[in-house]
Amino acid sequence: MKVTNMREKVSRKWNIGMFRNMAYRAKAMATKSVEGLYKEQFKRIYDYAHELLRTNPRSTVKIKVKEVNGELIFRIFYSCLKAYRDNFTSYRPFIGLDGCFLKGKCGGELLTTIGRDGNEQILPIAYVVVEVENKDSWSLFLELLIEDIAGETVAAACTFISDQQKVNFTYKFHFIYLIF
Repeated sequence: MKVTNMREKVSRKWNIGMFRNMAYRAKAMATKSVEGLYKEQFKRIYDYAHELLRTNPRSTVKIKVKEVNGELIFRIFYSCLKAYRDNFTSYRPFIGLDGCFLKGKCGGELLTTIGRDGNEQILPIAYVVVEVENKDSWSLFLELLIEDIAGETVAAACTFISDQQKVNFTYKFHFIYLIF
């Protein structure tokens, strides 16, 4: 609910005025009680991974954390669902690579790979959430992806399409870089 809508509802229901700052604080308190703190949500990342694996058997989900002062800090979350992986056999041999910033208090970046099937539908293959987009994170992501899509022989037959040259990959794959 937007703060302006909340102020209007309070004004109509109880016939009192509400300052904007008061509405922001009330919304923040309500959001905190419903969603919990962001740190508390990241503590449940393993629950999310187990739920993905329970509902999608034989999928691949990998989590990487680091320990700092006895506290686990989230680093990487990789997911390739079995349905995506199985459908990849019917995809065209082109894999699109892209990343986007995650806006919010925690930040990070979402790196994705997509493919296109025979019906011209764009379908996801795998995704990873990382702290920062760089050559190392892309290389790790592509190594995990290649393991999931049946190894180097299948990947060598594919053409990877990206809009940036951030991939420093040791395998001999076809890369197309789009420049806008």
